[in-house]
Amino acid sequence: MADLSALLDKEASAEIETVLSEAQARASEIVAEATSEAEALLASRRRAAEAQRDAALVRARSAAQLEAASLRLKAQHAGVENVFTAARQKIADLAKNPAEYAPLFANLLKFALEGAGNQPLEAVVVNPADREVADAALKAAGVTAKVETSDDVVGGVRLRTGNRSVIESTLFGRLEALQGELASEVSTALFGAKAS
Repeated sequence: MADLSALLDKEASAEIETVLSEAQARASEIVAEATSEAEALLASRRRAAEAQRDAALVRARSAAQLEAASLRLKAQHAGVENVFTAARQKIADLAKNPAEYAPLFANLLKFALEGAGNQPLEAVVVNPADREVADAALKAAGVTAKVETSDDVVGGVRLRTGNRSVIESTLFGRLEALQGELASEVSTALFGAKAS
């Protein structure tokens, strides 16, 4: 019986060793698989985080470039507006100097008369400050229409014809009419070729 008991112990020990060995091998496989999956998951998350960071950098750069372009355009617009504001002030100052303004007024009157063609003139309307300059220019042009004054005519002349049409020729009106065309040239002069 002792032999049988020893034999059973030996077989049980061998069986236990085999089970332990298989369990250890299986545990090593599970640990290796878990480690491999964890590393793959970490690598995947690292790639995803890097992709998100790269996308965020691209978005930030694009936003910064748009903001810079917007600021540049605002600065250019403000610069161009300042030039036209200064031009309006120069025109206002010029209209206060009869010696310089008289020849310009004569030309403005000439352009208005050309616009009226052969229509009879009912009235020539000028700013009250331009009355003397207007009288001299009308006399030189041989125009005998009555002269009226109005504060809303500044830096030029307005003709009313017999058929109720109105022809206006003012420095401010010409500046406004040309502002769209001139804005590009002013911008180029202020900011260089890249501005236009």
